[in-house]
Amino acid sequence: MEKQTLFKMGILEQTFLTKALLEMKQNTGAEYCAGIEELVSKTVSAPKRKLYLNDTEYACAVESLNCMRNSYLSAGRSCGGIDRVLFKLLHSGYRRVPAR
Repeated sequence: MEKQTLFKMGILEQTFLTKALLEMKQNTGAEYCAGIEELVSKTVSAPKRKLYLNDTEYACAVESLNCMRNSYLSAGRSCGGIDRVLFKLLHSGYRRVPAR
């Protein structure tokens, strides 16, 4: 059993996280987050919209949402929805799950 972060997503959170991860992949390339493609597919196909993230996946998700938020702010767009998703991700708790 290992500790992983449990992120309970709604449709809004799933959409924002997927979009942020894809933008991060497009902007930075594959060298920054090697498993970003796996994380996107894991996010889209999460059972019951419960996403279990290890530490590197969690850091990559937070970084991608933060980059998306920064790009929205620099363009003068509202980032309230991104803030809600980022806040929910940052306050998600740990659960013990079987090792993959």
